[in-house]
Formats: sequence, structure tokens, C-alpha cells
Amino acid sequence: MIFVACLGMLAQPWPVKPYRALLVVEKWNDPSSVLVDHATDAFQPVAALLKAWSIPFDILRLDQQHLDDTYLLDRSGQARYGVIIWLADSDSYANQDVDSLGEATKGGASLLVCRSRFLDPALERLLGLKFKEIYSATDPLKVVQTHFITQELVRQKMESLDVSWQFSEGPWVEPRGGEVLIDQNHHAVLTVRQLGERTSAIWMGVPNLSMLRDSGYWRSLFFRSLVWSLGYIVQPNIDYSHSIEIEIDDWGTSDKGYLSYWRYLEPSEETLRKGLIAPLEKRQFVVAANVITGYVDRKTKRIVTPWDQKFTDLYGLQQDYASTRRGLKEAVEAGVVEIECHGWTHMQPDLESPPGPWWSADLAGEGSADGWYKEFADERRRQESPAVVQLFRMRRGLEYLRKDFGQQALELRPGGSGWSKSQFNNTGRVAAQAGFGLFHAEPDSYYYLDPDLVLDMTGVSPQVGTTSYDRLAALHPESWPAHPDGPAMLLFHDRDIAMRSDFLEQLLEALPASYKTMTTNQYIGLIHTQIDSLPEKGWQLAFNFDGHYCAYFGKHASSWQLWLSDQLRDSLRNSGSLLVSVDGKAAGQLSAADLLHEHVVIDIPAGLGTHVWELTPIP
Repeated sequence: MIFVACLGMLAQPWPVKPYRALLVVEKWNDPSSVLVDHATDAFQPVAALLKAWSIPFDILRLDQQHLDDTYLLDRSGQARYGVIIWLADSDSYANQDVDSLGEATKGGASLLVCRSRFLDPALERLLGLKFKEIYSATDPLKVVQTHFITQELVRQKMESLDVSWQFSEGPWVEPRGGEVLIDQNHHAVLTVRQLGERTSAIWMGVPNLSMLRDSGYWRSLFFRSLVWSLGYIVQPNIDYSHSIEIEIDDWGTSDKGYLSYWRYLEPSEETLRKGLIAPLEKRQFVVAANVITGYVDRKTKRIVTPWDQKFTDLYGLQQDYASTRRGLKEAVEAGVVEIECHGWTHMQPDLESPPGPWWSADLAGEGSADGWYKEFADERRRQESPAVVQLFRMRRGLEYLRKDFGQQALELRPGGSGWSKSQFNNTGRVAAQAGFGLFHAEPDSYYYLDPDLVLDMTGVSPQVGTTSYDRLAALHPESWPAHPDGPAMLLFHDRDIAMRSDFLEQLLEALPASYKTMTTNQYIGLIHTQIDSLPEKGWQLAFNFDGHYCAYFGKHASSWQLWLSDQLRDSLRNSGSLLVSVDGKAAGQLSAADLLHEHVVIDIPAGLGTHVWELTPIP
């Protein structure tokens, strides 16, 4: 338990809102309200951004739930959420108590409406707008009023946005009390109405919700609208735009000893010292090794440990998997490799049924078919892998990684890029049940995982490619998409180190000099950190580092940025000098000069559990 010392006489608490958002959506494809997928759920870009920005949120789905005070207010009548993000765009909300939004704003919540015609009188009153009809225009978007929300655009000289040849339809709204901040040839595009000293109602006429993520223009407006609505945002103090997460697949697999198109010598301990550990130590980089612990042995027709395999393979190569394991363990001890899960065997669970048995199939024919080498989707038989089968194999993989390396893997990357996608067999959902915190799904995405949420993070942290020893010239980092909210992800295989001992050194040289690696477990820890605001004593922010998902921070400190709205900064400045403490220990002061900036840095020491950052006025 953490006890926070009361330092000095406390003034009245600053009016700090709950650090939590409510996402109101029209519908959610998953009946069980667990899986959010970019292909079926229009709100996915917003949910992914909130997770990337460390803003806790709940989702209220209007296709199953009835909106009323029950969801919006606590027992004392105060707002449960600092901001309600309305993404619904229905023709009618007749079966919903939309008037309850007014009670929530009276209780302290702000309202942020995105890409909606807000066809309800209660929404119209709160926003100070009236929807008229649809329009199209290609005139530039222009900032017409300076405000905290538009301030960054003005600083970046982006007051005008060229949208030539973009003929998308937009809602034509009539201001009735809402202030227009951005317009397009007299059509309001972004408005704000101040409902109280610290509550507001904002409307954003963004053409598509994905633009809040993909457009620097709309992303800035959305982020600053959230800061204005909540009063503050706490996000990782990480330069994601120059961060990369590198993964190496296929350690321990059996196929390299018999597949003609994927044959190579499993890298030895000595090879790993020179070709893996040395270049990583030189750059102070850390990578993830996606490891298999179940060797599919054709001779015994059993799954055995890879690390006892020492033999001459079909191509005359002297394989020594024990040497590989020693090299990987040395890399872990050197702090340059994290062990993650590539599944258990990298192969089909059912190796017996037709068109098998695979055990005795000709390796020049059926035995070489690609579908046999995918563990979490039965592509050879054109069907999914049942959830119970996947769960068994995930748990086996995790069990043997702990036994063989003493490591708790937190990411699953399915071998062969095959995975099941239906509601009940969804590999990400099963991986969450197995305890993973991240599911690296092909072709270009990953899923955030916890027991209650399987969230597709498409667009936030792009997979920038799978490179290899013979394709380094095609890397082209200059053409990678921008990724301000998550690290880029790059893949290669143990095969590349085996085929070219200086491959990793050459790869790291090809990366931009400004790029640094972010470890897989560090990233998982960041997006699983739970942050809460405790306004009872001055102002406290509680950072909860879960012992499972956030294990990285048991031995590593973390740094965060606290973004402040103009209003909250003014309140803090008016309090004079402020004492900063962390876990009850004085950690410095915050002066009026410090609060001239829009954000301050919060440093949290290593250690799991709850850490409390506190601001108190100095008497």
C-alpha cells in the first residue's frame, strides 16, 4: 500500500475532472462487446487513439444499451466521465434518454461530438447548433477564431487546409450559440460552446473518423479538443515517431531442417554473439525473439523439445539447437533480447487428418504445402482453428518459454501469419484469455489485449515490412508512414542471421540515425498502465502498473507528459508555487514559469503497483 504524505496546508482542491472518457457508439459488431475490429467497427480509430494516448475509456453501445443517468452519473450526482465522446449518427434516438447528457454536463462532463448530424433536440441545445442538410465543397478549411483547440494549427501555420478535389459530403449546420472555430466557405466545420467554467460542447465535422488518426490536421484538433474537454491528458513521454519495435521470428522451428525452400542452419551460440548481441549492444538496441518451444519430430511423430536436437539434416547441415538456446539466453542476460511467443510448434495441430498424415507425406509434395506450417488457422483444410485448440497451444508455448528461458512472454505473433478471425475463434480473443497483452496480427496490425477488451490498433503502429538478408535494399525508411502514436514494427527471421552473419549490423545501419528501439514489453507496459485522477488532496495522479502486463516497469522508470488546458494552467498558476511529490517524497517544485508551457514532465520510479504523483500548494 502507498501512503502519500500531506505536505503543507492544502487549499481547496482544483476542479479536476475524472480522468475517463465515455465513447458512445451507434453499433458494435461483436455481440459480447469485447472485440473491436477496424473492418466492422467505425469507431475503431477513436478507440485506438484513446488507448495510445493513455486515456481510460468505456464504450456505450446504443444498439444494446439504453442511455440514461445510470451510465453517466455516480451516486452523488457527479459525472462519472470527464468527457463524453459522441460518435453516433442515427436518424433518431427516440428510445434513448439523450436529455441525460444535459445532466452529465451539469455534473462536470464535457461533450465532444464527431462526425454526427446530432439529430436530437438535447444534442442541438448542448452544441448550440442545428443540422440543416448535406453539402459538398472543395474550398479550403480556415481557422476563423483563435482558441486553445486551434492554437497548434496557427503555430504550425496550418490555418488553411487545402481540400481540393475532395468531394466528400459534409453536414451543413447552423450556429445557434455555438462558436465557429473553423469553417469552409461559411459552412461550420468545428464549433465549441462553453457550457460552464470547465465544461464545453464541441462539434467536429470530420469527414471520416479515420482522419482523426491519419491526418495531422484533424489529429491535432481531436487531441486538443480532448485536452480542452478533460482539462488535462497524461500520455507517455515517448517520441513514437522515431521509435521502432523489431522482432525476429522462427527460433526453434523444425522446418529449417527439411523444407527445401526454407532450409538453413539454426544460428549457433557463436554466431549469435557476433551477429546478434554485438550489433545490438553497439547501438544499445533491444529486439524481440519470437520463439517456438515445440519441435515437430517426423521420426517419432511427437512434439519434443527443440533444445535437445543435434543432428545432420537432410541437406548435410550440422544442426545444434542447444547452442542456439545458449546464445538466446546470453542475449537475454545481456539485456538486448526479450523472449516472446511464436506459438508452440509453428505447425498445424492436426497432422493426421486428410490430406495428411503429414508425418509421412513426401517433403517434395504434400509435406511441403504451406498450410501445414500455420498453427492458428487451418489454411490447408480451409477452415479456422477452434478456440479450445488454440488456447491449449498458446498455454503450452507460454509454459515452456518459462521453463526454457525463465521468461514470461506477453506478445503472441502467430507463425506463418495465419490466424482465425471469426467471433468465437478469433485468435486475438483467445490470446487475451491466455494472458497475452499484445497480439501481432498480419498483415499490418496488432491488437491490444486484456480480459475485457480486444482492440484492433490498425493505423496507430504500422508494420513497415518484413525484411530479409537479400531484400535490405527495398527497406526505404523514408517512405514509411508517419506514426506519432506508436512505434513502427519491423520483422525478419533467424534465417537472415544464419544466411548473412552481418545482416543485423547492416539492417541497423540502414535505419534512420534518429530511430531508437522500443522493447515489446515496454510498449505493452505503457498501453496497459492505468491512470486515475484523485482530486481529494490537492491533485493526485495515480499510476497503476499491473504486475503481469507492466512487468517491464518493475525494473525500469517511466516518463509521462501531463498536457494542461489553458483554464487548468491558469488555476495552477494562481495557486503560486506548487510542491511536487511522488509516493510521498518531495520531487521538486512547479513554478508559474514552468506552467507557461502546455505540458510538464512526470517521472515515475521503477516498481510495480501504484505510484502517486501529487501537486500541493506551498503555503
